[in-house]
Amino acid sequence: MLLELSNDESRVLKDAVDSSLQTLLDEIAHADRAEHKEALHQRYDRLAALQRRLEPVVESEQVYA
Repeated sequence: MLLELSNDESRVLKDAVDSSLQTLLDEIAHADRAEHKEALHQRYDRLAALQRRLEPVVESEQVYA
């Protein structure tokens, strides 16, 4: 699947992923059941991989003043 995003959309998506990662860290820290904690870790890993893929796209944007 290919998803084309504008520069603004890329930034918004990265911000949402960053926020979700922070929330997941808190959820992982408070999870009691091992199965639930593992599921949260898997979700965190997927989002972290997405974050790494978005990083160069967002950082490489040129700003013209």
